Amino acid sequence: MIEAIILTPDENITPGSDIGISAMVTDRDGDALQYRWESNGGIILDPEQPSTVWELPVTAKPLSYESITLTVSDGKGSATRSTSIQLSEGLFLEGHTYFAGTRIPVSGVEVTIGKFSTVSDELGYYAIPYLTEGNILITAFKEEFEYFESVVYVEHAKSTYNILMESPTQSRKIYGNIRTVDQITFEGLKVSLLNPDGSESSLYGITGPAGAYEIDGVPLGVRYLLVSNTLPEPHFLYDSVVYRIDLDDQPETFNARIKIKRTVLLDHYLSGLENWELEGSTSDGYYLLERGQHMILKDFIAVPEDAEKALLTLNSFVIGGCDLVGNVPSHRVWIINREGATMGGVSWGGEGNNYNAEVDWYPSESPNFMDIYGRDLKIKLEVYGENPCISDPFWRIYHIEFSYYY
Repeated sequence: MIEAIILTPDENITPGSDIGISAMVTDRDGDALQYRWESNGGIILDPEQPSTVWELPVTAKPLSYESITLTVSDGKGSATRSTSIQLSEGLFLEGHTYFAGTRIPVSGVEVTIGKFSTVSDELGYYAIPYLTEGNILITAFKEEFEYFESVVYVEHAKSTYNILMESPTQSRKIYGNIRTVDQITFEGLKVSLLNPDGSESSLYGITGPAGAYEIDGVPLGVRYLLVSNTLPEPHFLYDSVVYRIDLDDQPETFNARIKIKRTVLLDHYLSGLENWELEGSTSDGYYLLERGQHMILKDFIAVPEDAEKALLTLNSFVIGGCDLVGNVPSHRVWIINREGATMGGVSWGGEGNNYNAEVDWYPSESPNFMDIYGRDLKIKLEVYGENPCISDPFWRIYHIEFSYYY
């Protein structure tokens, strides 16, 4: 007589589970008994033993029913008994496979928990269902990456765990120096690798006394570095600056020598008509200067004495001027001080010349553009009136901007 079939565990059984099975059997004659276990799904490891293990199929569906049958014989007669279980959905573990210290995804990683495995997608996402509560061993493997193994405690219906992969062949050390445009270095600046969403990763370097930094384990590919100021003094870098780098598999190290462009303290957007005394005309949103005409700012621009760099930006189209050596081009930009003296300028000539560029004034770097710092300035744009090269030169000016950096 089969009095009971005992399952261990007897609840919260998920697809792929291993269930211990045994039976309480009595025989009044004390005969030797023969056992035979059978199931409608899965594998019974030793079906002719009174106690064995029933391995449920990993393909079984949650909430479906699985049954097992035991037949016991004493050679003269037999008894049969069956029992069934309903599978539960179990717990669900999901997460991403990332480069260590970042949120940069690693795709194609084989993630395994027990009998279940999956491969992370292009975003590094993976998901494994049908888990039971408790400590589980999770492993991850991909060629050229170090083998990953960890024990995770799963207790929620939907748990999250991110896997951090390391690869000496798929990452590089970045090192270099941080300098200002005038070659000044600062100790204590932070250079951080950014995640794809723009947040800071945990990979960063801090500049030393000579402005040198290094970051280990930066993944290959197009990456972005954030240079930020961790110093208590606010005078150096008011805002953070982001730089793009492109790491490939050669060379083994990447020397990121980057310069900090200091924060723009003041931009003068000078394209508005109200800003200028204009001898020329306007048409379709641009200024038009012809032979002998000019436009000059109505108000002065004050450039601080301790400004680092002044910048004039022009977007214009030039017709006329001389291409011959020794002749004077017809289109000029002048910087004029409060005393009315011309402090420097730049000229363009040639026919059909689209001009869209920045004109830099550095302190004391060029004899043409000296002593503009700590002064009030005006800008004058003109078409030179005695140009022998072309009879009707003109200059279309679309956008004008003057700014300085600190």
